[in-house]
Amino acid sequence: MLSSAQLSPMGPGLSLSQLSASPPSTIRSLSARPRLPTQLSSQLSPSLKTSQGAQEELSPSSSRIAHLEADLSQRSLITESLSAEQLQELPFTPLHAPIIMGTETRSSGSKLSRASLARLRTLGFPEILDHSKQPAEMVDPATPVNFNPQKEEADVLQSNEIILQFHAFSRASEDPRGTPWPKTVYFTFQFYRFPPVTTPRLQLVKLDQPGMTNSSSLSHILVSMNKDGSFNKDSPGLQLQYLVDPAFLKPGEQRWFIHYLAVQTLQIDVWDGDSLLLIGSAAVQMEHILRQGQAAVQVSHELDVVTTEYEQDTMVVSGDITRPGTVKPIGVHTLVRGRLHLTLANVGHVSEQKSNDSNSLPPSRSRIISSNDGTSGFHGGSLLSHGGHRAFKNVAQARKLADVDSELAAMLFTNKQEGSKVHQVTNQEVDATRKRKLERMAAVRQLESESNSGIGKKNLLTQHNVQTQHSRDLQIINAYRERTKVESITNMLSLVITTHHTIYATLGTAEFFEFALKNPHSLQHTVSIEIDNPELSVILDSREWRHFKDATKVHTPLEEDMFHLHENHIPQLYLRPKETVHVPFKYQTFFIDHTVMMQQCPAECRPDKVPEASLPWKSSEIPTKSIKVSFSSSSGKPIAILCVNVEYQPHVVDQTFRFYHPELSFLKKSIRLPLWHTLPGAPVGGTPGKEPQIHVRCSDPNVICETKKMGPGEPQDMFLKVAGGPSPQIKKFFVALYMDYWLATPIQIWQIYLHSLQRVDVSCVTGQLTRLSLVLRGTQTVRKVKAFTSHPYELKLDPEGVFMLSRNGIHDLHVGVRPQRSGNRFLYLNLVDVDYHQLVASWLVCLSSRQPVISKAFEITLPSGCGKGANKRITYTNPYPSKRAYRLHTNHPDLLQFKEDSFEVDAGETYTIGLRFAPSNNTGMEEILIYINDHEDKNEETFCVKVIYQ
Repeated sequence: MLSSAQLSPMGPGLSLSQLSASPPSTIRSLSARPRLPTQLSSQLSPSLKTSQGAQEELSPSSSRIAHLEADLSQRSLITESLSAEQLQELPFTPLHAPIIMGTETRSSGSKLSRASLARLRTLGFPEILDHSKQPAEMVDPATPVNFNPQKEEADVLQSNEIILQFHAFSRASEDPRGTPWPKTVYFTFQFYRFPPVTTPRLQLVKLDQPGMTNSSSLSHILVSMNKDGSFNKDSPGLQLQYLVDPAFLKPGEQRWFIHYLAVQTLQIDVWDGDSLLLIGSAAVQMEHILRQGQAAVQVSHELDVVTTEYEQDTMVVSGDITRPGTVKPIGVHTLVRGRLHLTLANVGHVSEQKSNDSNSLPPSRSRIISSNDGTSGFHGGSLLSHGGHRAFKNVAQARKLADVDSELAAMLFTNKQEGSKVHQVTNQEVDATRKRKLERMAAVRQLESESNSGIGKKNLLTQHNVQTQHSRDLQIINAYRERTKVESITNMLSLVITTHHTIYATLGTAEFFEFALKNPHSLQHTVSIEIDNPELSVILDSREWRHFKDATKVHTPLEEDMFHLHENHIPQLYLRPKETVHVPFKYQTFFIDHTVMMQQCPAECRPDKVPEASLPWKSSEIPTKSIKVSFSSSSGKPIAILCVNVEYQPHVVDQTFRFYHPELSFLKKSIRLPLWHTLPGAPVGGTPGKEPQIHVRCSDPNVICETKKMGPGEPQDMFLKVAGGPSPQIKKFFVALYMDYWLATPIQIWQIYLHSLQRVDVSCVTGQLTRLSLVLRGTQTVRKVKAFTSHPYELKLDPEGVFMLSRNGIHDLHVGVRPQRSGNRFLYLNLVDVDYHQLVASWLVCLSSRQPVISKAFEITLPSGCGKGANKRITYTNPYPSKRAYRLHTNHPDLLQFKEDSFEVDAGETYTIGLRFAPSNNTGMEEILIYINDHEDKNEETFCVKVIYQ
């Protein structure tokens, strides 16, 4: 046991500036007064010049923002209106604190110890076997991969079964030990073109490993949970499988998938299963699961789960603004919360591709579509040949007109209703044909029965009514045929000139094709091209047409100034007699409907079997659509019709961003784009100073995003402006990045989530308790809820446990805020339904805390790495004439503990405070603040202790 020693102050003559903690980096306020143009300077009034001259006499410590004043009298207004009516904009560049792309996730540099690997192997995780029931070959993640695309294409096992096994989630040494560890977690990610996955909740079971306390040891394994909330010890971990078979991919997509594994990074978000708060994100490279001719491979990763905290926008940067590349944002803090132990595997199988598989996509078409390539909807000619053999695949059989036309059947059925004055609604058109047949059969049977018994007056009347009814039916049929004859003949003839084409579209990617348009007449025509969907357009610019022809290797004639735009912006094309020209088309969509409110909660899935809805060629977000293109002459008669069938394919997500922002307000962020030569698809080399301009497009038309090209060698930033919705709504959209001017193929697609939270502004003092109350409004049902916070040691909640939220009732949630460090920060507060794990309400606590005045400062030197702490003492004298009670707090509870957290001192008496300093393995200096608060938790005095670990 270490002996206690008296800790004396540094000196009586120490000023407050010396007592305060030194900032980690010097922040300089950078402001520039731009020089006014000569023309504008000459037009300034005398009062403006006087104000400007007075400003030049100000001291350097004063504000340097130029304040322009002008004489707005009637004479001055008339004089200046004659010289300059338009205000000239001064050059101004706002200083943003951009989010550096790629800092959210990084790979772990540590490795598991051999003891932890042995323990992990004995826990009973499922073994990964190849198609011959042999264990998959283990690959070292540190070994570089020599990717050979030819070897992957020549592999006999073309079907790839991708397996993800989540094993354990260990606590990182960088995570403060005082922070509570979650009890359950779940993961969200998106693999390739499969729909996004939200795994079920997994229990974190702590492992008892005596003697292993370093950072390379396992702390908690993942165990699946039963419906009653208990965990299943017999089934550790979670395994997900994805079958990527060429039979279920469009032609040529197998090569895309191999390239995806070679260059892409899989981002996994880790969530707290109880509080529904984001713990952090992890990223893993998938290049090691390329089989390269092997039957099966597997690789085990230990990934850093990193969380990023963004302070409130302060428009402050650090670094020398005159030196390119040295400006860095202030207020972005990254912390490693844990390490995820994950195994990826790729098991090869023989492709089960079948010719009659309904799930397989139709064969791809050439990019040059001709009207006589066999894709028209009507073949013409007779149905049967003279020799009895079938000339065409489709044989039609004559049927009654009322049986094939539901509208006519409904009209005939309505006419038979005696006394019916209102036409029946066509909702029962399907049953009308059946009822009409039954009534006709009943009438025939009645006639047969009456003929056997003789014909009377009643039978003659009945027969007359039947004949009258039949005559009416024939008249109705004849009138109906005459009315629909023109339309039917027109529709039938239009099939002769109709060509069908199918394209497979993804978000942001332009699908290019050419249609061979032929003039069938012996006269020249000016053809108008009309399209019923704006996503499909004619390429009017010859430069854009040449760009797509070079990219797709299409060698057809290219013409300059080919189209003429009519007054209504309809392109027109001149055709000579019997001439054939190639009309270029481009289909591109950026729109995805995200109006459905997303809920932040774990969802149950099927880890043992992949459901059909999660197959990569199934897309439930955007349905298949058909676009009609009409080529009409000047008389209005169509000479050709192109029917484009669009089948959507899910897109690949390269990066995911999550932003938390106050509800019903605009989010304005700047994201720093990576260097252009590091992006996939960028050309090798390049000329300095000739960096390409990066363009962006958003899937939500209500989101503003743009990029601006900076100076030579400087990175580019993407500016984002999004309107948030009500809490707890989550807005989801995609941003596509392009490097070509024509926006042909995106180099990356980002997925961005905007979490709208209720804003609560709190201004307080570090170490001092500030109380506030939040209003809870009940839903339409009674719920059992519990409040959770992202910083439990800085936010105290009352009630802390589970409580009932009555139906449509109003409750108060009392919150106590005690910040541990000064500055502007965001804290998160969630109200969760504990029965269904649903997010009921969410708050964003915008904390603005200032550091109290430090009255005394101390200094102590401790050895690092020896595992031994130290006991010290300081004294405090009660300056009041009465007995007082005090409470002790610190901003580093992991480094300093008090012998007693509270004490009482008589008037004028001195109390000795016992301190216990914890050992540290890191060298350096830490400034520990000791807050002495009164009985109401208001700060009386603050001591600063500089601890030097060496």
